[in-house]
Amino acid sequence: MTKADSSATAVGGDLIATFAETSKEHQVVMQAGVNGHILGSKGLFWYYIAEQVHVAAASTIHWDMFNADATVLIRVLSIRQRPSIVTTVTGVATSWTFQRTSAVGTGGSAQTAVLSDTSQTALDADVTCRSKPTGGATPGTALAGYSIHSEETNAGTIAVASQGGLELIPPIFGPDMYKERGILLRQNQGLSVTQTTNSSAGNTGWLIVFTQE
Repeated sequence: MTKADSSATAVGGDLIATFAETSKEHQVVMQAGVNGHILGSKGLFWYYIAEQVHVAAASTIHWDMFNADATVLIRVLSIRQRPSIVTTVTGVATSWTFQRTSAVGTGGSAQTAVLSDTSQTALDADVTCRSKPTGGATPGTALAGYSIHSEETNAGTIAVASQGGLELIPPIFGPDMYKERGILLRQNQGLSVTQTTNSSAGNTGWLIVFTQE
């Protein structure tokens, strides 16, 4: 970078680096993610789904997230399941399935995405999330099956809750190791988590973090 060229613009104009000193040459190194954007330059969103009761019904979907846009890509970086440790219940071990979906959910409670920076571009209207959808959210490929105990005094439950929840995105796909690889949702692709154990014992909240490209 020389006096004649004292600024650098990242892919898509997401990040601009400007240097006041122009009498010397500088070499600037910036790390890019898998999509070519400078790391940390994309707007960050999250869905915060408050604690909701478990359901004694066959295979209840607790939430679904869906991208119906033809041009927007959604990169899901973190999904944390947060078992309640403040609601007194006679808990049981519950099984869950984390999966892709091929249709948008319907009904349920629509969620509003939180922006990490209020000046960033708003989330595309075709990207949606619902808690406990009553229809749609057609299940596709299962990504993980696992169990969590809903008893608030259970040592494992307390440990998971105290660490901010159980992370469903495998570490190998996490943003730190592989520069924002995450799970990519293209048009008409989504994710959901289903409570497969039929039990109303316990409460669970969710935190879903993602970027829009």
